Amino acid sequence: MKTISGLKLALIFTLVLVSCAGIFLSVDPDVIWAADNPTLSAKQQQVQGMGAFQRGDFEQSVIHWREAVRLYEASGKTKETIDILVQQANAYQALGQHPYSLEILDRARELALEINDQACLAAISGSQGNACLSIGAVKEAKRHLDESIAIARETGTIDIEASGLNNLGNLLTLQQEYGEALDAYDKSINLSRETGNQALFVKTLINAARAAVQWRNPREMETYLELALTQVRKLENSYDKAHGLVALGQMAREIASEFTRSSGRWRQLAYQALTEAANIAEILGNPHVESYALGYLGQLYENENRNDEALYLTRRAIFAAQQANAREIIYQWQWQTGRLLRAKGDIDGAIAAYQHAVTNLQTVRQDLSTTCQSGDITFRKKVGQIFLELADLLFKRTETQTDPIVVQAGLQEARDTIEVLRKTELCDYFQDACVTAMQKKEVQLDHLGHIEGHTATIYPIIFHDRLELLINLPDETIHRFTVKIDSSELEQEVRNFRNALEKCDAYKLCAQRLYAWLIKPLEGELTARKINTLVFIPDDFLRTIPMAALYDGDCFLIDKYAVAIMPGRLSMTKSNAVKLEYARPLLAGLTKSVQGNPSLPKVAEELKTIQGLYGGKQLLDENFNIRNLEQELKKIPYTIVHMATHGKFQENVRESCLWTYDGKLTMDDLETLVGLSRFRENPVELLILSACETAAGDDRAALGLAGVAVKAGARSALASLWFVGDEVAALLVPEFYRQLKTPGISKAEALRQAQLKMLNHEHYRHPGFWSAFLLTGSWL
Repeated sequence: MKTISGLKLALIFTLVLVSCAGIFLSVDPDVIWAADNPTLSAKQQQVQGMGAFQRGDFEQSVIHWREAVRLYEASGKTKETIDILVQQANAYQALGQHPYSLEILDRARELALEINDQACLAAISGSQGNACLSIGAVKEAKRHLDESIAIARETGTIDIEASGLNNLGNLLTLQQEYGEALDAYDKSINLSRETGNQALFVKTLINAARAAVQWRNPREMETYLELALTQVRKLENSYDKAHGLVALGQMAREIASEFTRSSGRWRQLAYQALTEAANIAEILGNPHVESYALGYLGQLYENENRNDEALYLTRRAIFAAQQANAREIIYQWQWQTGRLLRAKGDIDGAIAAYQHAVTNLQTVRQDLSTTCQSGDITFRKKVGQIFLELADLLFKRTETQTDPIVVQAGLQEARDTIEVLRKTELCDYFQDACVTAMQKKEVQLDHLGHIEGHTATIYPIIFHDRLELLINLPDETIHRFTVKIDSSELEQEVRNFRNALEKCDAYKLCAQRLYAWLIKPLEGELTARKINTLVFIPDDFLRTIPMAALYDGDCFLIDKYAVAIMPGRLSMTKSNAVKLEYARPLLAGLTKSVQGNPSLPKVAEELKTIQGLYGGKQLLDENFNIRNLEQELKKIPYTIVHMATHGKFQENVRESCLWTYDGKLTMDDLETLVGLSRFRENPVELLILSACETAAGDDRAALGLAGVAVKAGARSALASLWFVGDEVAALLVPEFYRQLKTPGISKAEALRQAQLKMLNHEHYRHPGFWSAFLLTGSWL
């Protein structure tokens, strides 16, 4: 069973352990246990489970409550069964096992509806809201929490209403609606004070303090934090007390580091709270909480450059986490160890610590991705810095080496470190192990020189103070170029360039600056090696622009090179050298306005032209529906799937979709449909989406566009970064198909020729028309 998911302790405290305070059961000292009495035996299991839960031993609480449920069901006690199912679900939430939690709550809801117990329904809805919030299903969470609060008010179950309001505050905090969150917390605080529910009262105070700290509201955070600390210290030594002290100590540390006013006072408060928490956790024998307390204490010393003391505490934190088998904590303290060793000048030791952190991080990646979905923080923002800092150390170590073989090994290791981050980002965006599943079919780009001898692969890596460019050449060597440019300046230029392209404004100044940073340093190598194709594996905000439109003052990059992108080296799949000039396409499209989208009258012309070149089956308007798509892809091994329809790639993959006549295709739907051919000898070679768009500046959405071929199970995809109008697509896309008829031409070169034709068109010379189309995946 997994340990607590990878959220930082304060966020764990915010999201779990508070959803069902109204039905917590207290220990009855007068109960006389009888082994032959199933009710008493169930009661014993129930109370022992609660004791384990309050100690923070959630795995043990699940074991006791599972047995209690079995015994209560056997004796026909439905109400008691429901209560324990809800408690068991809460324990699974604390363990990060949210799907199990939701499954158990569905079962509890069915039982509550059978006996029409509204109070139980209120508690269940509250817990369901909490679980949905933890996996990022915000709309579902809000619906459940509203239902819980409404039913609790109707039935007069004040504790459940207070709990629901607390959880609503959590949701609003994650949405950065801090004022509304504090209103919800205040209502919960007043209700829990009214009922004397001290545990919920304290937890809500801590959550309110967290919201105030995130809001950066000095008056509010001081009020809530001091009151919360006073109330936590009134609790008896327990898991809740130690947990709360850690959360408050970490908040005080954040305040001290970001607010100079009274920073010494807040730092001292943080020391006291974390030290007290560590002592209580040690007494309770809870290494999980002890690890957090010691690790955050280490951060305090790190912030003061007291590195030896910080290192001692951090190593103790690692030992405690190892005792708890909590890898989601271990990686944080290994990361911290790496930072401290780097500060002490031990580069080799720091690299080793970072590598251990990355290894452990991979074991908890799925949990981290799930928890990141519940807020505005992505996996990259949460832990991506680990990979960048490790790559930076590896670069620094290569600078001290003189042996070319050792230097090459170091550059490869740095590149591979960033590759792990790119792969993980892709899985995080699509919320599955799509890239991992494709690895059995991958081709290492180091060896693509044997496939395409004039292709170079370019890895831009963005650091805050510079841009690193790694270029893989056909002879399998890696060359490094460093550009001194602040990341904020680079990002602003990228944003300006994208806006100019999308609005067909003046673009040349931005295009020239970006060319100077991204291409000019490499030109000597590219010319010397007679490179004709550039494959970019772009980083972060660089995904939002088309490299083909970079401009050197005389010509565009597309004038010199065929250009393709890939989300990562590991997403390249083997090609069976399918001859696309003989391809059989499935052509689907909409000309009519459906579901609020404007009409695309030129789509009919686009599909007719392509069908005249290749034949294939056409599904237009009413015939372009999910049922017909599924039937066609099941019965015929199409080489190309072409969809001329509105599509959006959004930051949240759940909101990314393509429109059909009768509904929407989500990314999962697309994977299912296109994936019908995945296990054939020749799966879909090319997926074309000719009317898609991503929002300007939306790096996450652009990541989805870059990875759509991988997700769908196609070898390549052609899609647009922004909507360019169906009249443009009706010219460019059919020309791409015409070029593919040329024997031996690559997809990247076919796209280049189509874009050059548009570049020479009287009305479409501006790169805003032709550069939006990107080829992702296999460019061959």
